[in-house]
Amino acid sequence: LDHHYWRAECARVALFMANVPFEDARMDYNGMYSSGALTFGTFPALVVAGKGVLNQTQAIARYVGHLTKMYPEDPFLAAKCDEAIDGLTDVSDLVTDTMQERDPKRKIAWRQALVSHDGRMTMLLNGLETLLEQNGATEMMPFVAGKSLTVADLAIWRAVGWLSSGVIDGIPSTYVQQQFPKLWALHCAVDQLPKLAEWKAKNPHHYARKR
Repeated sequence: LDHHYWRAECARVALFMANVPFEDARMDYNGMYSSGALTFGTFPALVVAGKGVLNQTQAIARYVGHLTKMYPEDPFLAAKCDEAIDGLTDVSDLVTDTMQERDPKRKIAWRQALVSHDGRMTMLLNGLETLLEQNGATEMMPFVAGKSLTVADLAIWRAVGWLSSGVIDGIPSTYVQQQFPKLWALHCAVDQLPKLAEWKAKNPHHYARKR
């Protein structure tokens, strides 16, 4: 899909930032399901020339992280990257669950409950905020696993941008900014990287905020 959703975007951006050539194939639903690349019937998928196909966000992120040197060599820090991406997946699943509700008012109410003080999404984002605290994240080093940028930081950057874009009815665009300062600081720091600006300029329709 031609979509800026974080699950695929963290891999695309890592490859772009590391100058690793790749074909950014964006298909409609029929094209994806007829491609034979969706092992689990879900997307995204990464086709590796001469090797095969990878599905599942974590597997793709880990593989691309290794290719781009954006994945820690230290086993513990590597696991912290996985932990962050798994946490983001849980957050995304909450939003996906709300899609089954066809009544717009009930859907918004469902999402509002998720982002309430004791809501499930708030609990999960508190967990991600804690990961940053555990890593000693600062303004100069806002990362989630170690002292340098990883594919997990790119995943957080894009997920926070998605949650803050205003496109998800029922989730205020200021939700993360007001409640999770370290997540927001990481998002802002990564967003200012020159290669990110170049990527966004290539895909401007993905990064417009809803007004």
